[in-house]
Amino acid sequence: MKKFTAIVLALILALAVFPTAAFGASEVPEVTAEGVIVADLTTGEILYEKNADERLYPASLTKIMTGILAIENVSLGITLTADDDIAAVEPTILKMKAGEQITAKDALYCMLIASCNDLAELFAKHISGSVAEFAKLMNEKAAELGCENTHFVNAHGLHDEDHYTTARDLFRIVSYCMKNDLFREIVSMTEYTYTRGKGALNPGKTETVKTTNWLLYNTSTAIYVGPDKRTPKYEGCIGIKTGYDDEAKGCMIAAAEKDGTTILSIVLRSDGDTSGIYERVVDSIKLLQWGQENFRTYKVSSAGQDFGTVRVKRGAVKTVRVALEQDVYTTLDNSESPDTVTYEAVIPDSVPAPVSRGDVVGRMVLTVGGETRGEYDIVATSSVDKGGPLSVFGIDDATAAKIFTLLGMLVMIAVVFTAMGFVYRKVQNDRRKERERRAGRTGK
Repeated sequence: MKKFTAIVLALILALAVFPTAAFGASEVPEVTAEGVIVADLTTGEILYEKNADERLYPASLTKIMTGILAIENVSLGITLTADDDIAAVEPTILKMKAGEQITAKDALYCMLIASCNDLAELFAKHISGSVAEFAKLMNEKAAELGCENTHFVNAHGLHDEDHYTTARDLFRIVSYCMKNDLFREIVSMTEYTYTRGKGALNPGKTETVKTTNWLLYNTSTAIYVGPDKRTPKYEGCIGIKTGYDDEAKGCMIAAAEKDGTTILSIVLRSDGDTSGIYERVVDSIKLLQWGQENFRTYKVSSAGQDFGTVRVKRGAVKTVRVALEQDVYTTLDNSESPDTVTYEAVIPDSVPAPVSRGDVVGRMVLTVGGETRGEYDIVATSSVDKGGPLSVFGIDDATAAKIFTLLGMLVMIAVVFTAMGFVYRKVQNDRRKERERRAGRTGK
């Protein structure tokens, strides 16, 4: 009995200690990163995680939050001006001078592509007036996105003990950011050319910054991914961002598309002989390859799929047509066939009026191999106003209008016939009186 108990405890400990991976996938490659997530970016399904909720330093991965807030709060056509604080930020690529001007568009592209610390702080001060106030905005956005273990104190990610996040929270943030077309475009670029503005050391000079993401372009540096020697450039890579400092070590979020599947990897605190600079690249390549070799995105259904009609209680019309609100995808591993994917529409018999277009009236329950994978909204495709008095009997307004019209006509006919009867009786009465009058005169 004691031996059996020991075995059970050992199994529980193993499950608690070792990172988790999806069923049916091959063994996850060994990486140096302390915090890891691999996910299908389209479906949002996490395929592998390691210490995903451990608080770690994000370094310049911070700038993905700064970037999306800049996109949402700043007109890219305006001009920004650096002050003494911006000029003092180190390290930096642009080395802006106090009084130097730059367009918001150039600042955004350079910040996300070349990871410019001074430009991140420039956005913070422009949007919120101070770095501290901007950090509040960052934390509010993080909370809005469901982050539970994230706290920002600056816009660039330079080290601060109270500036931290987790792989899971970063996945929530980057999933949101990558839905923005402009953000997605910028982080996929290898370089960007801009012109130095007024107040610069060389105003009017054209300069080009290059991305820090080697997976997008680097075909000259030799690295080893396991026993294989190769270069960092990764086929199908679409971004997105790197980070590094002495405390955070190597940090990287990378995404790659292949055959309709987009795999995203997040590595925090990759470390090794090169303090994480090479290791973050190697870790990312290993994880992207593993994801692509073991998983594929499968489209289950398209937005607008028709699910028939639902009766509307006391509505101006009797029914409303309902349909799937969004495209539905799921992630399948190599052991799962599309034949195992099924779904069921859960829709009530009726809904009360009024109904607005887009109102959720049901859900589509998706299952793979008999296990629920997700639930998706089924919505009304049109609006239905509350019906008139006859709607309580299930009579729609159009039919009610016909009924009232018919009743009106019947009333009019009744009035006419009543009037005609009155006239007829009056005429007959008058004739009778006339006959009686004449008969009376004759009798005399």
